[in-house]
Amino acid sequence: MADEVDDKASGDVASEASEEKSVIPEPEPIKVPDVELTVDGFGFMSKQSSIDKSKKNGRRKSKELKEILAPEAEASPCSSSSNIDIVRRFTWKTKNRMTVQVITYGATITTIQVPDKKGVPDDVIAGFDTLEEYFQPRNPYFGATIGRYANVIRNATMSVRPMGRMYMLSSNLGPNHCNGGYVGFDKVNWRSHVVGNKVYMSHVSDRFHEGYPGTVMTQLCFEVTCDNTINIEMKCTTTEPTIINLSNAQYFNLAGHHRGAESMYEHIITINADKYTQVDDDGLVTGEKKVVGGTAFDFRVPRCLKTMLPKIPKGGYDVNFCITQATAQDLTFHARALHPDTGRVLEVYSNQPGLQFYTGNRLPDPDRIVAALSGGEEEGAEQSESEASAEDEEFRDVDGGSDNQGDGKEHYGYVPLAGKNGTFYKKHGLFCLLPQNYPDAINHRRSVLKRKCAVRFVDEACSSRGLAVRCSLARPSALNIRHSRSDACEARTVPTHSPQRAQNLEPFQSRSNLPP
Repeated sequence: MADEVDDKASGDVASEASEEKSVIPEPEPIKVPDVELTVDGFGFMSKQSSIDKSKKNGRRKSKELKEILAPEAEASPCSSSSNIDIVRRFTWKTKNRMTVQVITYGATITTIQVPDKKGVPDDVIAGFDTLEEYFQPRNPYFGATIGRYANVIRNATMSVRPMGRMYMLSSNLGPNHCNGGYVGFDKVNWRSHVVGNKVYMSHVSDRFHEGYPGTVMTQLCFEVTCDNTINIEMKCTTTEPTIINLSNAQYFNLAGHHRGAESMYEHIITINADKYTQVDDDGLVTGEKKVVGGTAFDFRVPRCLKTMLPKIPKGGYDVNFCITQATAQDLTFHARALHPDTGRVLEVYSNQPGLQFYTGNRLPDPDRIVAALSGGEEEGAEQSESEASAEDEEFRDVDGGSDNQGDGKEHYGYVPLAGKNGTFYKKHGLFCLLPQNYPDAINHRRSVLKRKCAVRFVDEACSSRGLAVRCSLARPSALNIRHSRSDACEARTVPTHSPQRAQNLEPFQSRSNLPP
């Protein structure tokens, strides 16, 4: 008995019990998500800046657009809380160290950062650092969603069946209509909400905005997956027959957006097309299709741009390819771009009949920046300026094509275009691969294929359907963009009191038995 009391008094039993109670289980490791989505603000803009209804049908100069989209300091949108519209930014980060950023202004993709074969990440698309820079008239649609109609409509006129009514659109490229007009889908702030890792954006385009018939509600869905795939799905609903041709203008350089023309020439391009749409001297489609075989437009096998660009008389590609597509196929392989030095690969898949391939021909060209000369030499400078094509007019200063750069002299030709991180984007420094319907198809019905209007952008992908490729440091890294659009190119009429999703009609032709 005395021994037991001594043991209890010593406190050995109590200490053993306390040791058992003090054992803390090891915490479970934090599971890192395959894709992480964050939301923050990119800037503020005035709610009135998206659409100026009083001028929506008239011709606007770029100075007027600048005043509309970027008000002066004394008329700041922040002066009244009810007049503020927040531009949100969505950022995806994947376990493969890919980063994608999208802002609601213009539903614009501002950043696609992927690692190269050595694991070094870099941004591969062009853009700007601030929201105010996206407002500038010289912004060549960097990363923006293009609508209502991507590309050019000749003479800014169209007729919509079955009524056959003629509509006059805004003329923002000489006598022609280009990329939705002065205030297209790229110049409005889209409404947004998040569902899981998907971001939905929506916008309502009023009837007769930029001359288009029908009120159109457009919904976009952006999604980034862990295998470095960007999915873009587009849907439209309309109140009366109209035309829709949406696309997304991403300017790529897989070596890095800042690397310039020399690295762009190193890209190896493959395009799944047997034909392309013929253009006239003004760069407008004629409705005729040409076979690519035996021409400089044959990219059915991989070809390096360094050897192909000198064969183009106009100094670069700006052509719509007619994609070869199977009879019953949802998504079709459109194009592939490879940069050998970095190992980055881009693949585009879509269900659209066309693909616009553009090599940045109208980006600023330093060789064409000359100071105004004195005396008789001024006449020569004026003559060289008049030889510039009508397409160049889009990126000039509207006050006669000249610009004062602060040195007391007027400079003719292009002026530098500053982008992200102080990069100056120059001619042939970037390229675009835009899935779309055929340009000016509303005026060339016979050239339009009977297809469903849906598009996806895909970087290289590796799934059972061949739509995704994972990024691996042991092999070339891949960027997979899937652009999926399920809109109607000439949408079906639906009653305004009972909105329905536009049916899959053949492009630019409505079916019979339309609702009254």
